Amino acid sequence: RGAFSGDGDWTGAKRFLVTQDTNLSALGSQVLMDLGEVDMSEKETLVDFVIWAMQSYPAENYALIMSDHGMGWPGGWSDPDPYQDGEMELHELVEGLRLITAKTGIGQLEFVGFDACLMSQVEVMTAIAPYAKYAVASEETEPAMGWAYKDFLLELSRNPSMSGGDMARLIVETYIDQDVKI
Repeated sequence: RGAFSGDGDWTGAKRFLVTQDTNLSALGSQVLMDLGEVDMSEKETLVDFVIWAMQSYPAENYALIMSDHGMGWPGGWSDPDPYQDGEMELHELVEGLRLITAKTGIGQLEFVGFDACLMSQVEVMTAIAPYAKYAVASEETEPAMGWAYKDFLLELSRNPSMSGGDMARLIVETYIDQDVKI
């Protein structure tokens, strides 16, 4: 009932220092923290993670990519077990982004990405506009595999100073290229 058995079948939340490797059977990145059970549908969890990441890894620009099930203007990012609250509603996501930008003083994130179905609705984009310079999301449903992370992250590693707009275009282009290959 936990994670992929090749990684120890754990059930809580962990923070990793994600590093590139070629082993697709197990996560080889270093565990930095084991948080135990946390509610991934709560804005406080999102705010805590993003502020921790920004303080631990200072940068000139920050991108936030959220991957899970999306429902459009009602929200998304569910955590049904053991929580019964369901999912993070859009107003909770927006309040989380407001808290992140206020507590860190960054003004806006360079980029917000929703690797989730139905999140490119006008209501969602309007709601997050004050907190992100650029955003990418799908207007439709997405395949279970989601975005082509390997392709756009490889390019980002080659050009870490790319703008949020360039990253947005790259995510869309690599997603389309990957979709054509399938």
